[in-house]
Amino acid sequence: MDIIRECLLVFLLFFSYAILGYLVEIIFCSIHEKKIVVNRGFLIGLYLPIYGFGAIIIIYMLDRYKNDLVALFVMGAVICSIVEYFASLIMEKLFKIRWWDYSHMKLNLNGRICLSNSVLFGLGGLLIVEIINPAYIKVLTHLPNLWIYILGITFGLIFIIDFITSIVILVQLKLNSNMFMNKDATEEIRKKVKESLEKGRSLSQEFYELSLRLR
Repeated sequence: MDIIRECLLVFLLFFSYAILGYLVEIIFCSIHEKKIVVNRGFLIGLYLPIYGFGAIIIIYMLDRYKNDLVALFVMGAVICSIVEYFASLIMEKLFKIRWWDYSHMKLNLNGRICLSNSVLFGLGGLLIVEIINPAYIKVLTHLPNLWIYILGITFGLIFIIDFITSIVILVQLKLNSNMFMNKDATEEIRKKVKESLEKGRSLSQEFYELSLRLR
């Protein structure tokens, strides 16, 4: 198989599960907080990379256990919990703030992971390996090569631009834990990023209008 096509297929899987994870999380968070929660990630787009990475690891590591539901559930829960723990740790080290905090949850580990989330990860792993991914793979593999390239490259560029833009904005904001009242600072960070984007758009519009007047 064409190695580029294979890489694009893997990326499309990653991107799709990042979107699916985003949708599931905002639904759960909206129900829990009794209000509409729009974005839980540090990227601008409507996707959460941590779910994409977790899904890819599960798909390629645990497919051999598809006939052993107990092992699949346990290993899915463990693997995703490890991913979540180290994602929290790395992001806190990089940006000096905590993006999520489960200290209020029972059976949590340093506020980075908790048992209830691990159980949900295990169930999610079961659904992905047993139901969702087999059906989705059939759809992807039946797409013409041209569509695989178009979709993979287009979404790849969107993701890369989003990632770079978000990192630049976060670095410019010089965030630190003293700026936020809550340990789980995700929503407050999103507000600051949105304000920065709106300010940037306003400056761009002013520059454009000024350039028109100078012609």
